[in-house]
Amino acid sequence: MVAGVALATVVVYPLEQVAPVVSLSVVYLLPVVAVSTFWGLGLGIATGFASALAFNFFHLRPVGGLSLSDSREWVSLSAFIVVAIATGLLGELARARAHEADQRRREADISAELARLLLAASCPEEALPAAGTRLAQALGVPSASIELGEAVESSGHSCFPLHAAEGRIGTLLLPVELSNAERRRVSERIVPSLESILAASKHRADLQAEVVETAALRRSDEIKTAVLRSVSHDLRTPVTAILTAATALDPHRSNGERLTEARDLVIEAATRLSRLIDKLLDLSLLQAGSVEPRAEWYSIEEVLQEAIEQVGDSPEVCLLTVDREAPLLRGDPSQLERAFANVLENSARHRAGKPVLVRARAVSQTMRVRIVDQGPGISRPEQERIFLPFYRSAVGDSGHEGSGLGLAIAKGFIEAGGGHIWVESTPPHGTSFVVELPIPPTGNGAPAEQVAVEARALAGDQEHGR
Repeated sequence: MVAGVALATVVVYPLEQVAPVVSLSVVYLLPVVAVSTFWGLGLGIATGFASALAFNFFHLRPVGGLSLSDSREWVSLSAFIVVAIATGLLGELARARAHEADQRRREADISAELARLLLAASCPEEALPAAGTRLAQALGVPSASIELGEAVESSGHSCFPLHAAEGRIGTLLLPVELSNAERRRVSERIVPSLESILAASKHRADLQAEVVETAALRRSDEIKTAVLRSVSHDLRTPVTAILTAATALDPHRSNGERLTEARDLVIEAATRLSRLIDKLLDLSLLQAGSVEPRAEWYSIEEVLQEAIEQVGDSPEVCLLTVDREAPLLRGDPSQLERAFANVLENSARHRAGKPVLVRARAVSQTMRVRIVDQGPGISRPEQERIFLPFYRSAVGDSGHEGSGLGLAIAKGFIEAGGGHIWVESTPPHGTSFVVELPIPPTGNGAPAEQVAVEARALAGDQEHGR
């Protein structure tokens, strides 16, 4: 203000040579307008009075004194004051509108930020803390929180209820120190947009949950259909064979050759039926999470040999190689035996008339078992699905379709014992199933007495049918 008045006073001096002094009072309107516009009405009026006094003191006769004897001097002073008031009011209005526009812009930014946070989250609860922090920063308050439902009021917070069409959906909690103007602003501008965003977020979460539930039900129906198709097919085949064999027998005329043939057919069909039932029971235990491996020392060579005998102990089917220095492992050998038998059965089915190679060796702190067939291989898309229950590969040269349970059961038993299984295949160059089992720190030094005691206990359990 002082600088503007002083500058106007200095500028008037050279202008006195070309214009009447009284008319030069308009120079002082410039600082009056500038101060009123940028610093408000009060300073503008003060600048008007200061300009009138400076003009009178330095430029009106008698120079160096304050005298308002001429009516024109009163007109100048009145003009300064009127201009200061008018300009100040216009400046105040412009600043108020600018402040209002800035507030609305920030509120729009808050709404956009809250929409991004709440609508991007899978469920509203996850994004509420971050949304409260962002809202507190935007409002300039120490803290803010958004809670779903009706929050408990406390002495340190002001509660702003959030409603939607279905009723109350949440509560906005802000510090109690808010002024009445701030409360009104929050109620009129923040709460409505927050209600819409929160309602949209909850509606989106509900729709997403419905989609997931629908997909799960559809997947469950597909699995049930696959189970029924698989079980009905695999059960019907051996049952049909048994009925056919029984029907072929004549109780009145004994035929030794026919009796032997029917006996073999019944035993084969019953064995196949028993294996399918065992697989279904194993899968039900795995899916129910009821598998509890028994921890005991065992030899990987013995487990693999037992698994091979279940598939066929002929060298034409499986060739086993185990490192002579293979350590003893700790786990449940019966579960691993069933797991390896299922993998070997799958490999034998696709071996293309060549032996299945089984190799076990210690690699770092794991025992790695590699089961290799020389069949047509497994494509990349199928490699991601072969361990799923009831999935049947279309690849094979034997014309026999498995139940689709073996590999899923093998994966479940191996992982239950702390191991890992995966497949490696590059069609048409065969397939390798790789199993890694952890070697316990004391695997190489397992006491022989302890192994013998556990072996005798296991033999006793088997003898007594336990």
